[in-house]
Amino acid sequence: MRRLLLLPTARVVGAVSAATVALAGGLLAWPWASAAVLAAGAAAVTGYAHRNRGRIAVERRMVRALRDSAPRCPGDVEVPTLTAPVRVESGAGGVTRITARTYPDAIRALGHAMGRDRGFQLDLMRRTAGGRLAEVWGRAAVTSDTEYRRLGLAAAARTATEQLAASERELLTAFADGVNAAFVQALPFECRFLSYRPGPWRVEDSVLISLVLFHSLSWNEQAKRAEAVVRRALPAPVADFLLPGGTPAPPAGLARHRGAAEVPGIVALDRAVAGSNCWTANGDEPLLACDLHLGLGLPNVLYEVDLAWPGTRVRGLASPGLPVVLTGTNGRIAWGVTNLTADVLDLVPAGQDGLRTRTERIRVRGREPVTVDITTDGTMPVSQTPLCGEKVAVRWTGHDPRAGDLRFHRLAHAADLDEAVTVLDGAHGVALNVLVTDRERRAHLATGLLPRRPAGTSRTAPSDGHLTGPERPRIVDPPDGILVSANDAALSEDEFRIGLDLDPGHRARRIRTVLGAAERHDADGMHALQHDITAELYLPYRDLAVAALPPTDPVRALLEGWDGTAATDSRAFGVLVRLREALAQRVLAPYLAVCREHEPAFRFPFRDLDRPLLAILHARDCALLPAGTTDVDGFVADCLRAVARERPAKWGRLNRVGLGHPLAALAPWASALLGIRPRPQAGMLHSVRTAVPGFGAAGRVVVTAGDLVTAELPAGQSGHPLSPHYADRHVRWASLPPYRVRTAPTGCGYDLHPRRTADVPGGEGDESR
Repeated sequence: MRRLLLLPTARVVGAVSAATVALAGGLLAWPWASAAVLAAGAAAVTGYAHRNRGRIAVERRMVRALRDSAPRCPGDVEVPTLTAPVRVESGAGGVTRITARTYPDAIRALGHAMGRDRGFQLDLMRRTAGGRLAEVWGRAAVTSDTEYRRLGLAAAARTATEQLAASERELLTAFADGVNAAFVQALPFECRFLSYRPGPWRVEDSVLISLVLFHSLSWNEQAKRAEAVVRRALPAPVADFLLPGGTPAPPAGLARHRGAAEVPGIVALDRAVAGSNCWTANGDEPLLACDLHLGLGLPNVLYEVDLAWPGTRVRGLASPGLPVVLTGTNGRIAWGVTNLTADVLDLVPAGQDGLRTRTERIRVRGREPVTVDITTDGTMPVSQTPLCGEKVAVRWTGHDPRAGDLRFHRLAHAADLDEAVTVLDGAHGVALNVLVTDRERRAHLATGLLPRRPAGTSRTAPSDGHLTGPERPRIVDPPDGILVSANDAALSEDEFRIGLDLDPGHRARRIRTVLGAAERHDADGMHALQHDITAELYLPYRDLAVAALPPTDPVRALLEGWDGTAATDSRAFGVLVRLREALAQRVLAPYLAVCREHEPAFRFPFRDLDRPLLAILHARDCALLPAGTTDVDGFVADCLRAVARERPAKWGRLNRVGLGHPLAALAPWASALLGIRPRPQAGMLHSVRTAVPGFGAAGRVVVTAGDLVTAELPAGQSGHPLSPHYADRHVRWASLPPYRVRTAPTGCGYDLHPRRTADVPGGEGDESR
């Protein structure tokens, strides 16, 4: 309840009252003065309340919503479709441990737990993806609803749901039964505050959530557009050099294509892309560590799961709304995932299958409905933004009904590596890297619905169907027992090309270096590696800077003393970050300026920009640098002086990471109550420990085939601000080991029961249904 004191009125009134009482107490020897102070304090509080009476009324509404929905141990709960009682206990960190007699009953209980802990988050995600958020959010959500209506995820989810296999339909039906039991039992505080009740959870809602996940990992329209523009605006050798995976050295005649001026903002440096680190190593038993890099917020985008039924216990992390463990263990195998960064989207000329336009109405709370025109080419959405003046449609694998098949969940039942590989070969769905290990063997496979793109073909060439499971690349049983996936090119593309704008590999190389140097691997070592803040990407820039500065320059001394990490107290790292930004803008932007003539909104979004940037600098050719450059070292020194004039702060001041609740967009005054204030964070996008504002490790786990060893989340398990498990795990997540963190009290246990026969109309027949 201390969180309620973070509301503005509580803070202001509390501060004024405390100051008034303290001052009045100090003036007790002069009663008239003490009384005057008390009167002045009372007047100040009254005036504040009068001036802010509108907001205070809304604050009171939020307090009532929080109070009336405060988490309590619910006692026995009925879930109508259960076949037997299920025991539910709140363990360490608020994780709900579920013990059931059957797998479907365990999934029903998981649905109830997610609905109870994250009910509003579930409804928010399906409303957002379906373009129905403005119904409860108001006009602030119209832009989002318009975008998602045009994307067509809701229609794709309905089609995919119709084609689900029986086992996946039964799984999602059981999950929906549990969620709906939670919705009946308690209304989330956000729904109380916004005065609406979420509708029943349906099977297609979970499929919709899976397509949202696919979209967040694979919608690379910006990269496809940028590549098309670069290839149209520049000769092939120049485009090949600048684009991802290009030639290592500048092509002949490159200087002729340098523009006369820089274009501000044309280079999109360090764009956050959903990713992950995952690796396996041999210890006393095989170990698997996984960090899932996603957007950060409250509630957390991942949910810790602990399910048990006879013969199996599944522990790990799942996405709310999906009864699918993305990384975890079932007691026999362990698995983890990373973003494959798959090439699953094409931009094609619109009109091939006939353009059709329909009008949809978006209901807006408190306003008249808004109409939106949606144009499609067959099943493909037509982009609202032309590409170089031409209308294009978007062919995305996520619109294929097989993209929502969810067969990945069958890993929960696999007995060994061979069974896991069989499951993954038969699964479509989200395109992912999957690392799997049992007690003896391990493998790294690409899974998901992947277009068939033969190696060596043009990126603009259409795909030829989709790869079968055995055609997808894999690595099985590496001799050293080490597998590493960090969104890089770890899997062979000799036969089929599967990736687009892959990670340059700095995280993967660092992980492999540390694992290769260790004589023995254990869980503590894996956990420490998850927090590694080595910043090898910046070593070449440090070397360029040191070579460019005279020995007496204080900035040179600062950089020579840099320890090579993205530590919060490092001022040198802050200088290098700004130097890289300045060099990227001044060196690369002139070559890309011509792209704005073809596409006015063009930006260069690729992660592989350091390769062409450093190649130009290391060529030591002044003609490749901005006009007037007569000395490469002098050019670098000028950039450094410009950076130094800004008086770069320590990295911790530049890299402050906090967590915000979506409701704060409607009620900014509640951000302190609903969120976690920003604090300095070590690490950056290209270090193993990824943590930047709004993006980072949404979960870190270390598992063996037999059990989950450690799990870190950036906030807590519960989505309710008054729960002790709302933010109790943040301190550990935000800190570098070693550390000691107090855990919130636990102990709530209750049972889920089937509906009694006497309560069911029609008796026994209805219950069996």
